[in-house]
Amino acid sequence: MTADALLVSLSLILFAVEGLMPPLWLPPGAKFGLANVVTVAALYLLREVDALIILSARIFLAGMLAGVPSMILFSFGGGLLSLAAMILLKRAEKFSVVGVSAAGGFFHNLGQICAASVVMGSEKFFLYLPALGTCGIVVGVLNGLLAKAVIRRLKKFL
Repeated sequence: MTADALLVSLSLILFAVEGLMPPLWLPPGAKFGLANVVTVAALYLLREVDALIILSARIFLAGMLAGVPSMILFSFGGGLLSLAAMILLKRAEKFSVVGVSAAGGFFHNLGQICAASVVMGSEKFFLYLPALGTCGIVVGVLNGLLAKAVIRRLKKFL
């Protein structure tokens, strides 16, 4: 429980820090998702349920702290689909941390587009999937590289 609380706190800090950074090369609506490094690391260092708890707590608290409760719905849509995909790929034991994270980046964006389509009642959001999906894969690879380094360093403590 203590590890979960610390990782939720760390992911919220990363979320806040990212909010202060200007989007340099990302398409509108896309983010680097630094907090997802924590989720990927938790998936490999702790139990799957811990990764789910950390992800869910971060999404809820970030939405409330940012003052944008509607963000919670879209983030849960992306986060839960992303985590489900990452769990399945990790269990397959054929993908690296970086590959699992890259898939997670894509599925996060797919989940957000699905949530937006349902809420807004329009399938037009899927037209944005090529740009957002590609960005999710690239960012997922970068986050996966960071998570891999974190996992390597923290494994000796857990």
